[in-house]
Amino acid sequence: MTLNPSEQPSEASASSPLEAAALIEQLGQARAEVSRLRAQLELMREQDPLTGLPNRIRLADRTGQAVLMARRLGSLVAILFIDLDRFKGLAQSLPFAAADDLLLQLARRLTALLAPCDTLARVGTDQFAVLLPEVSDPFAPIRTAQSLLDAVRIPFRLGLREVRLTASIGISVSPQDGDDATSLQKEAENAAARAKGAGGDAIQCTTLTLSEAAFERQQMEALLGEAVRRQQLQILYQPQCAADGSIFGMEALLRWNHPVLGPVPPAKFVPVAEETQIIHAMGEWTLAAACRQAAIWQLLSPRPLRLAVNVSPVQLQHPQWVDLVARTLREARLPPACLELEITEGLLLKNPRSSQIMLTELRGLGVRFGIDDFGTGYSSLGYLQRLPIDSLKIDQVFVRGMFPSQPGVVSSIPIVQTIIALARNMDMRVVAEGVESEDQLEALVRLGCDGFQGFLLGRPMAAEELGRRLELQADSAFDALLPPPLGIAN
Repeated sequence: MTLNPSEQPSEASASSPLEAAALIEQLGQARAEVSRLRAQLELMREQDPLTGLPNRIRLADRTGQAVLMARRLGSLVAILFIDLDRFKGLAQSLPFAAADDLLLQLARRLTALLAPCDTLARVGTDQFAVLLPEVSDPFAPIRTAQSLLDAVRIPFRLGLREVRLTASIGISVSPQDGDDATSLQKEAENAAARAKGAGGDAIQCTTLTLSEAAFERQQMEALLGEAVRRQQLQILYQPQCAADGSIFGMEALLRWNHPVLGPVPPAKFVPVAEETQIIHAMGEWTLAAACRQAAIWQLLSPRPLRLAVNVSPVQLQHPQWVDLVARTLREARLPPACLELEITEGLLLKNPRSSQIMLTELRGLGVRFGIDDFGTGYSSLGYLQRLPIDSLKIDQVFVRGMFPSQPGVVSSIPIVQTIIALARNMDMRVVAEGVESEDQLEALVRLGCDGFQGFLLGRPMAAEELGRRLELQADSAFDALLPPPLGIAN
C-alpha cells in the first residue's frame, strides 16, 4: 500500500516544536546580549575606561541632580576642579603603563578622602573633578580641597622610582557661582586655570565664593584651628636698631598666609584666637619657635640680642603661663634677659592685681617687659610705678604725626618728646616703631630715643634673611677690631 506523499510523516514537521523553542531561546539570548552591549556602551559613554571613574558626562548629570536637591533643601553644591601641574611632560618621561599606574594610584588616593555621597570624576587626561552635593558649611569645600592638594603632594612609587606631583584646584559653589552643571564646572575650571597661571600647587576660588559676607567667625575659627594644627602660621622678624643702624634686637611677628584666602591680617585672626582659646596653642608655638631662633642668633652677635614677643591678655591669664615661659627658655637655652614680653596698657588696666602678680613671677625668672603702643590707650601712669616695666614703645601713630603733611594738623613731636623724657626719668628704654623716613629717624635721635623699628631700617623678614644681616654685622664688627694693614696709618 502506497501512502500519499501528503500523508507520509515529515521529519521536519516532527522536530519543528523543538527548533521553535531553540529559536526562541536564541532570540532571547540575542536580545539579552544586545541589552548587555547597550548597557556597556552606555557605561563606556559615562565612565573613564582607565580608572573606572565617572567622566564629564556622568558628572554633569549628577551635578544637575544635586543642584535640584539643594534648591529644595536650601544647601550648597560645590565643584572642585583638579588640574595636575606639568603632568604631560612627566608622562612623556614614563613608560606608557607607568603613567597609567600613576593615574590609578592618584584616583584611589583621592577617592579615599571623599565621603560616600561625593563623586570623583576624571574629566581629562590630567584633570579630575569632585562633586560635593551636600554642603552646609561654605568653607567645607576649601578644607576638602586642601586635603586633596596635600594628598597629591605625597610621593608616588612607580617600581623603584619616586614621582612627585602637584595640582591646581579651582572651586565653585552653587548657587553663588551658578545654578546649573555647566556654569559650575566652567567656573571651577576657570579658577583652577588662575591657580595654575600663578605657579600651581594652589587653590583658587571664584570671587563670590569667598565674599566678605561669607567670611564669618565660625569659618574663621575652623580655618584658624586647622592652620595651627597644620603649622601654616609663620613668624617674621623685624629688626630693632640703634642710632648707628646696628641691630640690638628683633620683634617676632606672627603671620597667617592661608593657601586660599591669602594673607590674613593679625587684627582679624588674633581676636578670634583669643575668643576661642586657640591663642594658647598659637602663643606657645610662637614663643617656642622664636626663642629657639633667638638662641641661635646669640652666637652671631658680640652683645646679647633682645627678642620681643607680643603676649595676649588671655595668655597671661593661663595658670601655667609662668611655667610655660620657664620651660620654653630652658629648652631653647635662651638667657631669660634676652626675652622681652610686650604687653598692652589695656591688659594692665583691666587686671591690675593679677597682672602685677604674673609679671613679678616672670621677672623672677629674669624676663623683661615692654609696653606696646604706649600712649594710645586711656592709661593711668600709676602702673609704671608698681610694675617691673623695662621699656616703652612709641606707637607709630605718633611717629607718623611728627611731620604732618596736612596743613593745620599739630605735630606729635611734643608727645614723642614727653614719652622719651618719661622713660628717661623712670630708667626705661624707649623704642619708636613705624620709622619710615630719614627725617623721622634724625628727629628721634635728637630727642634721645634709644631704639628704632620700621621699614626704613628693615621690613619684617624671614629668619634666614635676618640671620644674613646679623652675619654681615658680626663680620663688620670683627673687621673693626683688626689692626690696619701695614703701610696704612691709623
